[in-house]
Amino acid sequence: MSMWRNLLAILLISVATPVSSYAQNASSDAQNLDQITRDQNAQLKRLQYLEQLNASIRSDLYQLKDQSDDLSASLETALGRLAQSESAMNATLESFKEKFDDQNRTIEEVQGLLEKRMNQLMIYVVFGIALVVVIIIFSVRRAMAAAVRKQQANWNSFQEHLFKSK
Repeated sequence: MSMWRNLLAILLISVATPVSSYAQNASSDAQNLDQITRDQNAQLKRLQYLEQLNASIRSDLYQLKDQSDDLSASLETALGRLAQSESAMNATLESFKEKFDDQNRTIEEVQGLLEKRMNQLMIYVVFGIALVVVIIIFSVRRAMAAAVRKQQANWNSFQEHLFKSK
């Protein structure tokens, strides 16, 4: 709970910075916003690439499953033909075991790669969300500064009007 209070205090301090210093940094904020936008577009391109890669990996995984099903079917017919000879059946079963183990290793590798890609994707999503939060904070600060300037101008105009009318 103390950590949340500290985070809330830091957030309030960062939002409560003086308006005058913000007005001086408006041009650099625009440049920062442009850079953030460019970074965000680059991240979106990377995300699209990862989504395409993920779809490709899924397609490969389905192909491996189909190949595994085909291999299982052909193995059953081969075992039916080789049932007459026990030594031939043992050799075929040993061969099948090796192939099955290779496929299991391949599937485990593909699953590991998928998990790695999903973790990267989650990192990009979290980064994107953080980027959106930063953009929102900058936008709110800019809007607050503009509102304060406008209010100050209206207040000054009102005071001038009062002084002139007296």
